[in-house]
Amino acid sequence: MKIFNFIKKYSLLFVCLSLIGLIMGPSVKTKAQIALPDFSMPTNPDFDFLISWKAINYVPADYKGKILVSKNSDIEISFDVLDNGKFIDVSNQEIEWYVNDNFLKSGIGLKNIKFTAVRNIDQFVEISIPNYKDSKYKNTDLGAIITIPSSSPEVVINTPYQNKTINIGENTFQVLPYFFGISNLGELKINWTVNGLDVIGEADKSDILNLAMDTKGGVKEGSSISIRVFVQNLADQLQFAKDYISLDIR
Repeated sequence: MKIFNFIKKYSLLFVCLSLIGLIMGPSVKTKAQIALPDFSMPTNPDFDFLISWKAINYVPADYKGKILVSKNSDIEISFDVLDNGKFIDVSNQEIEWYVNDNFLKSGIGLKNIKFTAVRNIDQFVEISIPNYKDSKYKNTDLGAIITIPSSSPEVVINTPYQNKTINIGENTFQVLPYFFGISNLGELKINWTVNGLDVIGEADKSDILNLAMDTKGGVKEGSSISIRVFVQNLADQLQFAKDYISLDIR
């Protein structure tokens, strides 16, 4: 790829520029706000790439944070380029995209793409504009690399009870899955256990567990109860997550 040939050819210059960058700060900026910092690298110090990405992944409807990438996630990514702080027009330029060192797509003015994370690894995306030309520049190679971090799915048992304490009677629990590569809950297998025994969630909503406890069943005030949930992607058995809570009964 041209960007790596450029780095190899001008390795000494690149090292010097990198040292200057450590002192003065990074020259490539991104719009994405994520848990881990993006790693991005320009090929021309006069230009800044503004790169934005989002993962199309399953999260609860009220989740307001950054949706992270996991296996099978679709990722949408786009960019703009600035020359000394001013946006430049690349609509007539050939733009090449590479993902994890593999060529993905190219086209005139192709500023945004969509691809799937086929493995649960960080995604290295390279944007290359070979032979950029305008009234100011002739045959300038532009490009940047960004790292999109990968995350494993997570689940949380929603427990709306204060001080980890519940009453004898009926209590409701819900598991909240995050970052599974699915589009709806029906694509997940959800298993609940209470004190080590398998229990079944709601018939049409397996993410919800209604737990009825009474003294006739041997439940005593002052004792405790443990609830575990195991959630697995039906289409990918290696994509799973689990959670555990322990509650006191009063």
